[in-house]
Amino acid sequence: MGSFQATPYTVTTALMVGFAIFVLYVRSKNWLDSNVPIIFYVVMVIYMRAVDGQVPLWLILTGFGFGMMLRFEFMNPFLTKSIRFLEFCTLCGMIYLSMRMVLQI
Repeated sequence: MGSFQATPYTVTTALMVGFAIFVLYVRSKNWLDSNVPIIFYVVMVIYMRAVDGQVPLWLILTGFGFGMMLRFEFMNPFLTKSIRFLEFCTLCGMIYLSMRMVLQI
């Protein structure tokens, strides 16, 4: 079992996890025109590149792509729900991998 040690690296990663959970909240409220997810993905790419994190770039960019597709307002409701579900899955994967970094598993 991993243990938490309060270093600047782990605390910042935990804050990024909190930001990801806030993005899940924004998406669950169906605020599709919010800029919060886009800001999150940009910050996540910069942070993971800076610390050589465990979250792969392709996962972050996939979530970013889903977030950008949700900005289109002409999609039908089924496609919107499907893409939102896929974005939830990528966010959950990012949260899981980030928590592995925090707990040093």
